[in-house]
Amino acid sequence: MSITIRAVLPVLLAAVLAGPPAAIAQSDSLRARLPAPVKIKQGMLNVPALSPLWLLPGEAAKYNIQIEMVMFQRFADARTALISGDIQLTAFGPQDISLAVAQGANSLVGIAGVGTGNDCLLVRKGEDMQDWKALAGKRIGIGAGSISWLKFAASVQENGLKYGELKIVNIVGGGANYLKALQGKEIDLAVVWQPFCAQAIVEGYGAYPTIDHNRSAAIGGLISVLAVNRDFMEKNRDAVQRLVVAYLDVLAIARKDPRRWAAIYAEKAGLPENVAAESIRITRLDPMLPLESIKRISKFLSDNGVIARDVSGEISQHYTYGFLSKATGKPAEQLGLDR
Repeated sequence: MSITIRAVLPVLLAAVLAGPPAAIAQSDSLRARLPAPVKIKQGMLNVPALSPLWLLPGEAAKYNIQIEMVMFQRFADARTALISGDIQLTAFGPQDISLAVAQGANSLVGIAGVGTGNDCLLVRKGEDMQDWKALAGKRIGIGAGSISWLKFAASVQENGLKYGELKIVNIVGGGANYLKALQGKEIDLAVVWQPFCAQAIVEGYGAYPTIDHNRSAAIGGLISVLAVNRDFMEKNRDAVQRLVVAYLDVLAIARKDPRRWAAIYAEKAGLPENVAAESIRITRLDPMLPLESIKRISKFLSDNGVIARDVSGEISQHYTYGFLSKATGKPAEQLGLDR
């Protein structure tokens, strides 16, 4: 028996050191350089949670993918460019594909999530709203249609309040207008997004309230969705697969080194690094794609008149887990299919 064990041990040891052959072969295949270069245009916005995407061109270049960055000021503009095929890849709000589908566009496909926590509520320093009932009688600065507004409106309903009975102040323009209104005591709560909360906090006049609209049961805290143009995807599946692999590497780099992440955002957005650091502090990068949450977003949009028809029953046709599943080795169920 001792002779048998001595004979078998080297074989077992070799198998352990080698690891699972199929897994290694799949990994090698997914990271193989494409035989011919693929050129794409990537839509980009200066949003804290998306700033790691500035690293994507460098990671994608390893696979013979050449990325040209195209800057946009609004998610809506990036969405329009992706619909038309003027760009092939972008990240935008989790409501954007639903908005596009409701308008008759079928050329967008969501391939990964980005994370949670970029949207924020802001009060004046020294003030707080410890529960949702505290909103009664308060003036609330809102930009209807944003994902921050969706999370807030859903949270209001879930906590037994009627949105129509709140004192809503419509804020037109960018986040700086929310801060001006808060400082001028025109509003008591700003439903906004980073880096504007961070600016107010670092400058000493703002604070996060106890209530948090990123915890909505219906909408969740999803920040953004990474999406591709459908025609590009169907013609370049190998390239899209490499893009997802590179994208996961980018998220891992940013999670491992938040200082680098903050420095990238500070440089690209022209902000002080302490503001950039506060902007990303409550953000959690995660490629999970919670489809049931996105369906509820679609239903919420139609129920509240933002879109003309309910597309929640067809929205799953505009998302795919194939690329993300191959890149992570996880089934769709673990990547958000039922969440």
